[in-house]
Amino acid sequence: MGETFLQLRVIYEDLPDLIELGVRVIHGEWSAVAAAYTSPSLFIENGEGLLRWVKAPNGSFRMEAGTDTGIGWMVLQFYTINHAGHARCAITLATRTRTNEPRPAETSRFAIEFPTELGLIERFARECIALNGNFKRDARLIGLPAGFSAGSSSDYR
Repeated sequence: MGETFLQLRVIYEDLPDLIELGVRVIHGEWSAVAAAYTSPSLFIENGEGLLRWVKAPNGSFRMEAGTDTGIGWMVLQFYTINHAGHARCAITLATRTRTNEPRPAETSRFAIEFPTELGLIERFARECIALNGNFKRDARLIGLPAGFSAGSSSDYR
């Protein structure tokens, strides 16, 4: 079936104002990489917000870096799909373009949803917070295998 994960890492620093975020997604046979520019505070602010959401997962939690203007973009949307609390992460990526006046078709896009668990989302949030203090680390959200049913599995805890 293959691995399912999302990985965030810092690939360039221009402190105190800017970092370039590297994003890698693997979900079964599908994979993508992208980069987005964002504030260094992304990790601490969103990590803490995601921890609060995991404790009471009502509605959804959105984490965004970059913009969808040809410079690179990442959106992570966390939500539950039923009253049992089975969780999903919807991932949208857009690559940066090679020209200064991007054409819509020049930007590669990737959108996927993968199943995960609240405990794995909590671990990812804590890794984001730790990444804020050490840009050499990475934060990884583990997903359940592609094709996994709506329930959760104790094999991935």
